[in-house]
Amino acid sequence: MDILYAEGSDRKYVQLPEETLKDLAIDEIVHHFSTIQEEKSILKNVMGQLPENTEDILFRQQILLDLMKYPELQKELYSSLTNIRTMRDFFGARKALADKDNALYSLLSDLRTLSLYVNTTKFLYETLSKYELSSEGLLRLRNELKAITETEEFKLAGDDIDTMLNDLSTVQSAVIGVNFTSDLTIDEVVAVEFRPYPTRSRYRFSNIAAAISTITVSGQGAQHVGMAQVKSMKYNDPVLIALAPKLEKQFKGHISAMKQIMLKYTKLDAHFITDMYEGLIFYLASARFASYLKDHGYEYCMPQIENTDVHYLEIRNFYNLRLAIRGAKEIVKNDFTFKEDERLFILTGPNRGGKTILEQGLGLISLMASIGLFVTAGSCKGMPFRNILTHFPIDENLTMNYGRLGEEAKRVRDILQDTDDRTLVLFNETYSTTSSTDGLYLSLDLLHILKEKGAAVIFNTHIHDLAKNTETMNAWEGKSQVVSLVMEIINNVNTFKVKRSAPDTTSYARNIALKYGITYEQMKETSEST
Repeated sequence: MDILYAEGSDRKYVQLPEETLKDLAIDEIVHHFSTIQEEKSILKNVMGQLPENTEDILFRQQILLDLMKYPELQKELYSSLTNIRTMRDFFGARKALADKDNALYSLLSDLRTLSLYVNTTKFLYETLSKYELSSEGLLRLRNELKAITETEEFKLAGDDIDTMLNDLSTVQSAVIGVNFTSDLTIDEVVAVEFRPYPTRSRYRFSNIAAAISTITVSGQGAQHVGMAQVKSMKYNDPVLIALAPKLEKQFKGHISAMKQIMLKYTKLDAHFITDMYEGLIFYLASARFASYLKDHGYEYCMPQIENTDVHYLEIRNFYNLRLAIRGAKEIVKNDFTFKEDERLFILTGPNRGGKTILEQGLGLISLMASIGLFVTAGSCKGMPFRNILTHFPIDENLTMNYGRLGEEAKRVRDILQDTDDRTLVLFNETYSTTSSTDGLYLSLDLLHILKEKGAAVIFNTHIHDLAKNTETMNAWEGKSQVVSLVMEIINNVNTFKVKRSAPDTTSYARNIALKYGITYEQMKETSEST
């Protein structure tokens, strides 16, 4: 059972580009959800796939809320993951050895898988039955587990497993009879008796085999060869050679009986359990991280998803999740709303004024809302975006083929191909490496096409003249207005609050000059003091 998608879902999703996951620091995020490498890989994979259907988002939210409500349920379900993973891995091992004739391996593999399946199914059902659940996903899982455990086939399976395991566990020793010829050569092994208790002896089998081999080594005076010499010799042990077919024949009785039992359970499919593995990792790691935020005093909420054609997302008192991960205190929170008639925002402000943190924080909230998670905000409601695309500064080493501007142009073109009116696009200092004149020209063309497409956009830039052209841009075709936003400065101090305003280049320059001590007054004072 896949518990990441609602019953009847077409399971469609949009795969986020690797650039988006990198720009939103998803590797850092999943590292704090879990420190186990396999779990981190699963979390990153799930976080990179945005469900297309609103029903799947709501389905996930409900399951997560149930788990967040019951910490003990989280612990009990997490304890079952080892068995589920083992079942999943055994399927892979059986497939890899399918072309080999190994009846004993296949039988024991089937027995182990069946045993894990029965025990895990019982455990999951009994665990889920102890809690008052409300999510469609966990209630359906519990009901299906109940139906399985109540079948006659399942009830008999438990008893048969105990019988088979008991049959195997009774074999703890074997007694053999060896017939010799007149010259003490082994003639045959005449008896093999399995006993349910260990046979007492002062010697290990290897010692006995070595001693017999000493007697039967060809050549005069072989009986006087020392044990050290015998152990170093390479030979085929005659006792083991004679014993092997007898052991195989004796085991066949056990194997044949066990096969007959196992044939009754060919219809029991452990995939019902193993298919939940990735989903359980996602929910349990997310619920555990929500507890971490709560315990450390960080606010979060579950978004109110509204299945509507009206494109809006209203977020109140939000902050960047990475600030919580890094243990920041006294975090400044902001409000932000994407509406049908206000979806394009040009964001300006001073260096280190919080532009990138705010933009990235909005991207993380949009992503988490879109995959059914809680978000770091006081409230969040509306319709999440179906796709998130980003254009942040790229590593200089990756621009050698095209040059910095050429690489930016290529990435912008790729973004435009995947953008529609359900897409959030985050630009961070795009076209900042070219001249201000060229950057303004290229940025205007880019925003023009995005406005026509109806995309939601945050354009974080130092090209202040771009934000001064909102009147011209608002005359373009498209429902959305272009809004100029700035990171607020009061008395030359960054407040990290965002507000609607035209850019104030003078205050930005003054703020930077004060920070680095290069205002006229500061430089004059420094000069006079020296």
